[in-house]
Amino acid sequence: MAFLSTTKALLQQARVLLVGSGRMGNIRAQCIFSNPRLEFSGIVDENPVAAKPLADVYRTKHFTSLLEAIHQSEQPIDGIVISTPTPTHASLINTAASHNISIFTEKPVDETSSQIQTLFNTVRTHNVALSCGFQRRFDPSYQALYDTIHSGGIGSPLTAHIFFGDHPVPSRQFLLQGGGNIISDCSAHDIDYIRWVLGDEVETVFAVGTSSDEELEEAGVIDNATVVMKFMKGTVVTLTLSRGANYGYDQRCEVFGTDGMASIKNIAENSTELCNATGVHRPKLQHSFPQRFQFAFEREIDAFADTLVLGKPWPITEDDCIAVQRVSDAALESCESGQVVNLTKEDHLVGIV
Repeated sequence: MAFLSTTKALLQQARVLLVGSGRMGNIRAQCIFSNPRLEFSGIVDENPVAAKPLADVYRTKHFTSLLEAIHQSEQPIDGIVISTPTPTHASLINTAASHNISIFTEKPVDETSSQIQTLFNTVRTHNVALSCGFQRRFDPSYQALYDTIHSGGIGSPLTAHIFFGDHPVPSRQFLLQGGGNIISDCSAHDIDYIRWVLGDEVETVFAVGTSSDEELEEAGVIDNATVVMKFMKGTVVTLTLSRGANYGYDQRCEVFGTDGMASIKNIAENSTELCNATGVHRPKLQHSFPQRFQFAFEREIDAFADTLVLGKPWPITEDDCIAVQRVSDAALESCESGQVVNLTKEDHLVGIV
């Protein structure tokens, strides 16, 4: 891989560009800036209105294109972090790879499994890393559940129930202009996680969805859905997704097995509890995903530093990325057709770690 020079490896610091200055870009910027093994070399965004102030906050440069940033950088760039909409990923990945720059990208790598495979083939040709972010694998609670299952803590898994309740509800404009379908937008993280936990592949998928009001229904926007997945070893998993958890960011997972049950609970804004004559009063859940997964995002970027500085393999493989996309696509197909979708043997990929 095209990792750091010997001198830079000894210093344990890599030069990294951030591409994108939106919601995820702001999260990634903080993580890059606070990581002592990364040198924040600039923010790339064609829109200076958001990018320039963000660059000023972190005392770095703003560039309007990735090529501009690469050509104007005083020292070679070692990695980029892509936090832009999915349709832009392929061009950015190809540009970075052709300049021997390793890549971290938000999920999914691309919109189709075939294009994901093509992009991994491209980075292999250029001998650089392509790292896709699935932050649940880096969260302590989600990791602890994985360890419990893999140490035999609940015996053989029989069923699992996952609940994703988004908060705050996205803007009406976002829902109506392409970001609305909750299966395609939000299922990937939990599909990746439960595959990893179970060490197994999905055999069949059935999904059903609904729209919470007439405007969304007329626009064909599904903002609530349930996906039922049967895995090859027999475990049945239900994944419920909703845009409307008005009480806070609701993320739960429980796995039931032959010898017990293990679960991930929600995290509240604080741990204060009031008990009085009117009852027991607890705080709301954390506001949204930046708060709930802040530590996971930091660990994710630190793992990318491991890849850049030490040459460590990224824990989410090409096969993982393709398999998750195929299951998500199957869920969307099932929701539209009302039929169970069977994944063929060709859909089942090795490489679950």
